[in-house]
Amino acid sequence: MLQERNSVLHQLHRAVITSPSPLPNSIFSLNILDTPMNNSWAFSRSNNPQIKDGNYWVMPHFSFWSWPISFIGTIDEALSKIERIEKNTHWTDKIDKAVWRGTGWFNTVGNKDLRPSLILKGKEKEWADIEALKWNTNGESAENAIGIEDFCKYKFIVYTEGITYSGRLLFHQACASIILTPPPMYLLHNTHFMRPIFSTSFFPEHESSLKVDDNWSTRWPQTYGPSEANIIFVKPDWSDLEETIMYLRNHPEIATGIAERQRQLFTRYLSPASEACYWRALIRGWSKVAEPFYEDDGWGRNTYMVRILFGGYTSKTKILNLSIPYQTVLSLSKTDTSQEASNQYQIRPKLRMQCVT
Repeated sequence: MLQERNSVLHQLHRAVITSPSPLPNSIFSLNILDTPMNNSWAFSRSNNPQIKDGNYWVMPHFSFWSWPISFIGTIDEALSKIERIEKNTHWTDKIDKAVWRGTGWFNTVGNKDLRPSLILKGKEKEWADIEALKWNTNGESAENAIGIEDFCKYKFIVYTEGITYSGRLLFHQACASIILTPPPMYLLHNTHFMRPIFSTSFFPEHESSLKVDDNWSTRWPQTYGPSEANIIFVKPDWSDLEETIMYLRNHPEIATGIAERQRQLFTRYLSPASEACYWRALIRGWSKVAEPFYEDDGWGRNTYMVRILFGGYTSKTKILNLSIPYQTVLSLSKTDTSQEASNQYQIRPKLRMQCVT
């Protein structure tokens, strides 16, 4: 967790010192666990519409700064390597298989058979290069690992969520390959750009395929046609994975369009400038609804709190105490909120990193 926390702090610092204009004063908590915490910044949030009172603020993934696993690395390193691969590899030259690597038992609560079922589905199939990672050296490396950029050498990349999200999604989105995944249950900071088409749309002759599970249609209410989509959602039990791959093999014009749209869009929003722009927008948005204050805990001690205005309601979150091992508390300035203090302590830009539009 130390690595994730330090990475986020460096990302935040980079966004602040390169801001073209001063950012507002604020105080906030960072949750670096996989599971998001209410009234905090987290790497993901659930897209379950039944969660009515959730107040989750999604921040960019720590891999924008560093990832200690040797075959993954950082986003900017991967983008450079992927650029070379995509420049020299036409769609017809890519490996005509679906690729996946991961820890087989690392599954979301909502689908505990997600990864084991995938491994069984792809076992000894000519269209699949699907394997559970064989970890060694205390989880620092795996003997059958694939460099994160080398996934782009395949036509099809299978994405699976972990306990909640999986940080590999960002890397896969930089490829001109097709991502095949069950409808995600957790959103990252850029997944709202995904334009999904459900695999069932390819098989109208199947009467049952005309109906999309209500649970998924509420999580992903908008779907796109083959000429607009940039990702394909398959069934959560992988029962139509092979059929979908066969369809795409037989319709290369649809396959190449989906793959190219993905890379064209997401490489833009994976850039360092775009990441910094998002951090600044996050700070500005949070500071508009989060008001820091002190509250007596009844034992003669002051506890630092944040009053958050959300959806017409006000909630209070304890921000400083002795029982927060999983989150980091930060302040962008001194807590004096007077105009004079604001002018004095706001961080001034040293570099320039412009946002993309």
